Amino acid sequence: MTGGVTGRHALLPIPIRLPNQPDFPVEFVVDTGYTDYLTLPPTAVAALNLPLLHRIPAALADDTTIEVSVHLATILWDGAELEVPVLATGRRPLLGAALLEDFELIVQFRDGGLVTIDRI
Repeated sequence: MTGGVTGRHALLPIPIRLPNQPDFPVEFVVDTGYTDYLTLPPTAVAALNLPLLHRIPAALADDTTIEVSVHLATILWDGAELEVPVLATGRRPLLGAALLEDFELIVQFRDGGLVTIDRI
């Protein structure tokens, strides 16, 4: 899987599979500090009509706690369909370390640099 670097962000397009529709590509920022799977802004989750799984408490940097909804998305990952939880939060789509397990991530950190993710 390949992506690119823009503005110091390692970006990877991931197709989201929607029933009876073409795949919907979303560009995710690779965030190895985020240990779960994916996040999407709440407006994107609503636009994609992703099914709600449950809500969880989330601690913010200012020590407040909020409720975040967790949805289910089918993505195309390493050539196969994979169902993953998606947290509806933030302003940018994030790809977390849970998806990187058993994969190698290589990033050429310069604008236009290459991002590659390959199975180990």
